[in-house]
Amino acid sequence: MPSAPANATRPARRPTTSRDVVVTAREQITEHMLRLTLGGDDDLAPVVHGTPGSWVKLFVPDPRDPSGSTEHGRAYTVRGFNPISNEVDIDAFLHDGGTMPRWAESCAVGETARIGGPRPSGAPGRDAASMQLFGDETSLPAIAAILERERGHRPIHAWVELADDADRQEIALSRGAGITWLQRAAHAAPGSALVDTATRLRFEPDAGVWFAAEAGAAQRFRGLVRGLDLADLHVQGYWRAGVGDYRE
Repeated sequence: MPSAPANATRPARRPTTSRDVVVTAREQITEHMLRLTLGGDDDLAPVVHGTPGSWVKLFVPDPRDPSGSTEHGRAYTVRGFNPISNEVDIDAFLHDGGTMPRWAESCAVGETARIGGPRPSGAPGRDAASMQLFGDETSLPAIAAILERERGHRPIHAWVELADDADRQEIALSRGAGITWLQRAAHAAPGSALVDTATRLRFEPDAGVWFAAEAGAAQRFRGLVRGLDLADLHVQGYWRAGVGDYRE
């Protein structure tokens, strides 16, 4: 992942703290996006980072270990926090082949898990005069969180690639914000629509650029913006085609 330019302001990393949680609610947001509400006896306010789109790591029992002594972990964006009920929301994209999507799809209210964090999303800092966000279904929770937190402070636009139009979401946009939904062709490589769109755009030197999607597409995007003078840059592969539990 490219490091931020020297003039970019980054919040200090907080120490990671583990907290026990329980699933208190489930809500199907779109065809493949499931919102899980997590609560517990531990104070969950510290898992809400000051930067938009921050994430926590969710840990659940590893199904490959019948003893239940090991865990499987995956990072998820914090989509909401209710300080009165002490609950956080995370959105899980349900897809084939992943340990965590299978757990999320089958877990019941009352099931226990653990979360660690928070960590910042890498969203462009205040040094960027504008923001350009690129992502797919897997990074849509982070993009939505960034868009909702911006509050019209600067121009911001997001391009989101979907395989299924049923996964579009209604996102509250402030003045100066916009979103373009891109349709992934049936046999196209994941992220192709994002990279093709980016080749036709102009990236201003004072812009903050954020990209999170399939790892191969992230690599192609890195090549596209390599050498550009930008106020801020974050590129990350959230998943890799054909790999169920990908780690970048």
